[in-house]
Amino acid sequence: MRRFVLASAVVLTGAMATAGSTPSFDQAVSLARDGKAGAAAAMFADLAHDGNRAAQVNFAVLQAKGQGLPQDDQEAAYWAWRARLAGEIRAIALSDLLLGRLTDAARTKLADRLIHDLTVQAETGMPDQFAAIGRVEVQLRNPPRMDVAALWFTLGAAFEERGALALREFAMNGLDAKARLVVQERASVEFATWCAKVPRDVRPETCGQN
Repeated sequence: MRRFVLASAVVLTGAMATAGSTPSFDQAVSLARDGKAGAAAAMFADLAHDGNRAAQVNFAVLQAKGQGLPQDDQEAAYWAWRARLAGEIRAIALSDLLLGRLTDAARTKLADRLIHDLTVQAETGMPDQFAAIGRVEVQLRNPPRMDVAALWFTLGAAFEERGALALREFAMNGLDAKARLVVQERASVEFATWCAKVPRDVRPETCGQN
């Protein structure tokens, strides 16, 4: 069954399983297909803010196409990248396309916004956001800030975040010995600080007695 809005640059279909699909999501898709883009955009927006990755992609599509709300490449890029960083592979083509439409200043603004939101999530007890922050530093910064990315990848690897170890080695390989040691020292401090700040009821066992 097809459950995704069709985009001009990407075709998203639900045959690949729509994780997190809800009656509201399905209703939004139906509204979009019936030419009621405004109502669909409003529903996708609510779901996107709740963290539904599929809705984030579809909301980005409608914004990029200017259907149901004014066309806004920067806002569309934000939601496409939110979905991509959360693991939605169907957001990759769209997020790349939209990134190419931004100025350097807009790209920096996007990176700052994403890092702020990911950091807020991490501080609520979600260390799986660390590698995503590092990816923003590599993929959206121009030029990439490899030392900063290495710091976040190091933290992600410490919490055994999927893929973080390989990303840490990739980032570290571009640094000299002095820079590597600085990153490791900063990571130890950040690790202890994060563990101390995160609420005890959601604190990972990795934190130990921190």
